[in-house]
Amino acid sequence: MPHKPRCEVTDPESVQVFHLAQRCVRRAWLCGEDPHSGQSYEHRRSWIRSRLEFLASIFAIDCLTYTVLSNHMHLVLRTRSDVVAQWSDEDVARRWLRLFPYRKKNDGTPEEPTQPEIDMIVNQPEVLAERRRRLSDVRSVDALRGRKHRPTCQP
Repeated sequence: MPHKPRCEVTDPESVQVFHLAQRCVRRAWLCGEDPHSGQSYEHRRSWIRSRLEFLASIFAIDCLTYTVLSNHMHLVLRTRSDVVAQWSDEDVARRWLRLFPYRKKNDGTPEEPTQPEIDMIVNQPEVLAERRRRLSDVRSVDALRGRKHRPTCQP
């Protein structure tokens, strides 16, 4: 029996817990040693952990647990709309700009947002409300992990 699309079961206004799984395709290896090529991909575990820590520092979503296996990974996430509601408008803008910076340093890390960049989000109530909603929406994290959604499920 097929599962309902996530957009039909998520409520951005409530605290919810989700289990997400993502698999590799075509015999690709996420971590560990590939028995076909003999190549080791173990270094990717630290990359994945770093990315999850970065995303957890921005979103109002708790990563309750995760596991990275040879060809797939599992995440258990809890949305926290109650937390994002307490953030100031400037905090929402700063978090969003850490995720999608206008400017980057030479090494690729985001530059600290300027006050005009923050004001561009804060001074547009509709944009600010959308950013606030997306910072506690599990579909946004799913999209940043590289997963594509059905068009009807776009956040």
